[in-house]
Parts: sequence; structure tokens; C-alpha cells
Amino acid sequence: MAILVTIRLARHGGKKNPFYHVTVAEKSARRDGRFIERLGFYNPIARGGEEELRIDLDRVDYWLANGAQATDRVRQLVYRSRNAHLEELAGDETAIVDGATAGDEAGAAEEAPAAGEVAEAAAADEAATADEALVADEAAAAGEAPAADEPSATGPSPDPE
Repeated sequence: MAILVTIRLARHGGKKNPFYHVTVAEKSARRDGRFIERLGFYNPIARGGEEELRIDLDRVDYWLANGAQATDRVRQLVYRSRNAHLEELAGDETAIVDGATAGDEAGAAEEAPAAGEVAEAAAADEAATADEALVADEAAAAGEAPAADEPSATGPSPDPE
């Protein structure tokens, strides 16, 4: 007999002061009762610097992969948490590309052109690859094989020695 498991909110906090724990529980267990694992929390009335939402996304993925069903509200919260996590990661990448911290504006001025040059070089590489693919497609359509003396983008160039 399979145990039905759900990921849901368990209400805590006082009257007119809601606070929810994101929990994994058996479907037959009471809303605020016995649970298997606590995955995080949701504070809908968070103010100022208070943290509104924290969910362990790795554990959510684990439980979903093992057949747990998330409630509609938990699905919304997981989606919001994933987006916040991705935005945080994107912010970290921009800080790395800029190569500067808040107190190092001179370093940012020196590093910014280098980042632009890297982007231009990547665009040029993509254009060259696209041109080679186009030539190969045209040759295949004409029933010809690419010439042996042309360097291949996939392998090392032959040594003339």
C-alpha cells in the first residue's frame, strides 16, 4: 500500500498574525499535525528586512521526484523562490563580469572594456561557426563533401610536415 505524501503549508503564529511552515506530510495527517519533513517557511506579513520566504529547493525536487504532490499555493511559492534564486545568481554573475566591488570603481572602469571585448569575440566565434555550418549544409544539398584542404571546425588541422 502506497503512502500518499503532500507538500503543504502548516499554519503557525497567532490570531491575525499568520506564519506558515512548508512541510511534507501524509495526506491523511491533520493540517498542523504530524509531518515528515519541514522544507522551509512562508511569512506573508513580513515587513522591512524580514525574510518572507525560504524553501529548500533541493529537498522539494527530491520529494516531487519521489511522488509527493504539492498544493497549489506551495507550487506558487516554489516558483517564486526559484525565480528569486535565479535572479540572485544572475546578480552574482554580473558582479563577476564587472570585476569590481562597490568600493572598487577604478577596477570596474578597467575591467568593463575587457568584458565587452570578450562578448564581441564570442559573437564573432558564433558567426564563424554559423557560416561554416551554412557552407556545409549547402555542400550537402549539392551532394558534395567539404574539401579536404579546408580546416574543419570539429577537428585539429592537419600538420603540413
